[in-house]
Amino acid sequence: MADDTTPSDLARELGVTPLTIRNYLRSRWGKLPPHETRWVLTDARASEVRAYFRGRSL
Repeated sequence: MADDTTPSDLARELGVTPLTIRNYLRSRWGKLPPHETRWVLTDARASEVRAYFRGRSL
């Protein structure tokens, strides 16, 4: 889906590393299922990640 967001997209936007984003995602939602190879976030999940990192940097 073209509208979905990846950890790399969020990392560039938020000024952190993709690894930092992925670590947060794992802490929040666990590891990816075995058949998944990459995180692709819905708008709702991407918004939650943005809120977490923006609140954290204040």
